[in-house]
Parts: sequence; structure tokens; C-alpha cells
Amino acid sequence: MSRPRSEPVRLVLAGAGHAHLEVLRRLAEERPAGVEVTVVSAEPRHFYSGMVPGLVAGQYGEGEIAFELRPLVERAGGRFVVERVTGVEAAARRLRLAGGGEIDYDLVSFNLGSSPSAAGVPGAREHATSIKPLSRALELRRRLRALAAEGRGRVVVVGAGAAGVEIALAAAAVLGAGEGEGRVALVEAADAILAGYPPRFRARAEAVLARRGVKVLAGSPVAGVGRERLTLADGRELPAQLTLWLVGAAAPDAFRGSGLPLDPRGFLLVDDRLRSPGDPAVFGVGDCATLVDYPDTPKAGVYSVRQGPVVAAGLLAAVRGEPGPRYRPQRGFLSILNTGDGRALASYKCLVMYGRSAWRLKDRIDRRFMRRYQSLYAG
Repeated sequence: MSRPRSEPVRLVLAGAGHAHLEVLRRLAEERPAGVEVTVVSAEPRHFYSGMVPGLVAGQYGEGEIAFELRPLVERAGGRFVVERVTGVEAAARRLRLAGGGEIDYDLVSFNLGSSPSAAGVPGAREHATSIKPLSRALELRRRLRALAAEGRGRVVVVGAGAAGVEIALAAAAVLGAGEGEGRVALVEAADAILAGYPPRFRARAEAVLARRGVKVLAGSPVAGVGRERLTLADGRELPAQLTLWLVGAAAPDAFRGSGLPLDPRGFLLVDDRLRSPGDPAVFGVGDCATLVDYPDTPKAGVYSVRQGPVVAAGLLAAVRGEPGPRYRPQRGFLSILNTGDGRALASYKCLVMYGRSAWRLKDRIDRRFMRRYQSLYAG
């Protein structure tokens, strides 16, 4: 870094996802001298993604899955800016904000997440609803409850990854759908749901979806989305008072024209220290970044959580002019899907489990995560 040692290092955290929560916790504990911390987030609160389907299904209240970010930032000695990052000028070490402002940095870490990809599908951006940012889950719950009260609503969830399956089951819980009712449809372009999961897990998930009244349409690319109708590539049409779009992941627009190395889809490339190979002042974590050595790592929250301690240590090491620790994505992890009925479907290696005990385990893990960061400003 070229700034004189007498001046503080301007550390900017762009985005307040899972990994950056751990950075804030570490900063709050250590309060390193000579560091000026700024956190920029488009949302004033953090919504924990692992509990969002439970919120939609009515299992959690808003206060159980979300907390204000400002107290955490202030506890870490930082300044909090509620703004969306729209651009990066890497050569000038500057971020551009949606409101027209700018923030200069000496070190920056991006934890901006991703958004569902609607590229090339007519009407998807206009008529489909996303749950990102996650604060939209509150509006989704309200709309589902309104459809349930009317007793006529049809919901289509596009994208049958883990999030799509959970949200489809949460919608079925709110609508009171049962086997054979077909009030909720889950549409997937690939030939099978839950790509990357073991066959036994997929088969069990399909059985749960069928029992809960969710109609699964795999191998069915979407050709267009209308106001209350969705058209498939084979010409079939599905009624949809609400279309939820949970397809793939699109990179943040902020990286376009930044001069930073990006992958073919526009995500920020980072090395095994979670640092840009083209600019040592830039770090990236979570869904917005792609690992150079592990480019196929899924865009999933579990990886962002594991990256938190690594990027926290790496940023503090960079302040001292030292190399940080290396990160290697875990080869496997416990995956638990909330089925919206007081049960959950769990997968770990060769083990598949479905029932209330799996739900209790998920609930315990999720609440422990929330307590870890809520305690920063509760005490």
C-alpha cells in the first residue's frame, strides 16, 4: 500500500454477507490500530439465508432471522453506509455508489452475493419475483398469505436447486397444499432436480415434494413469463399468480469495467488467499467470487461462512503487509433442507435422513449462527 504509515489504512467491506459478519466480529474483538473501517451495504439489516425458507413458511418471525447491521459495524469501530455499490475503479482504488457518491480504499473486500440469472427469458425480469435481496422474503410471505386467503392462487418456482426446493415447500405450507392439488409447481430446465446431490437424496426429495402437493416439471426450460402465466419451451402453459425465479447465479454488475480479472460469467476471480490475482488490494468472498483453482465451487452460503475466518485473517495480515492464510473449499458438507412442515431432509456423504430430528438439528445450527453475531451488540 502506497499511503504513508502515519495515515490509517482505509479498509472497505463492500457487502455484508456471511463472510463479512465474521470480519466484523474479528474487528470488534481486536480493534486494530491504524485501520479506518467502512462497511457499504445495500440493506440495513442482515437476513440469514439459512432461515429464510422458515420465515416464508411461518416457522420464524422476522426478529429471529434478521438483525441490524449498524450496531455490529459500530462495535467494530467502523462507519456504516447504506448504499449499493455500482462500480469499481481498481486503478484509482475507488468504489462508485448508486446515489452518486464515491468511497476510496486501500484495501477492499467484496461480499456482494449474486442474483438469479434471468438472461434471455422474455418477461422474467418484469413478471417474476426473486427473493434477493433476502429482505424480499417478507413481501413473499405476505403475498403467499394473500393467495392462501383467496384460496385460488397458483405458484410456480423456477429453479430446482436447494433454494428452489425449500421455497416451493414453504409455499406449499402457506397455501395448505396437499398431495395431488398442484397449487405449487417446481420447474427445472435440467433433467433432474437438486443437481450435484446424491441420487438417494434427490429421490427422497421428489417423494417429499409429491406428498406435499408440489408438481415437479424437470427437463422443462422456460420460454417466457407473463403476468399470470408461464410458458415452457415445449409450448405448455402454467397458470401462475406468482412466479418465483431462483435460477442460477448472475454476477454483480459492479465488476464490469473494473479492470479486475473476472471469470467468463463476470464473477470476481480470487486466489487461494481470497485475493484478486490482478490486484493485491482486492479480496472477494461468497457468491460474488470464483476461486481460480476451484472454479466449480458452488455458489452456496456454506462456503461463504467457511471463508469468513480466512478473509478476516487475510485482511488483518494485509494491513500489516503480511500474507494471509490459504483457503481450500471443503470437499463435502452437511446439507439440510427445510421442508416447511417441522421436518427437514438431510444429506451427509452417503447418509440421507428425513424427519423432525433433522429439522431440530438444522434449527439448532441456524440459531447458533445468529447468536454468534447478535451477541456482538447485545452484550
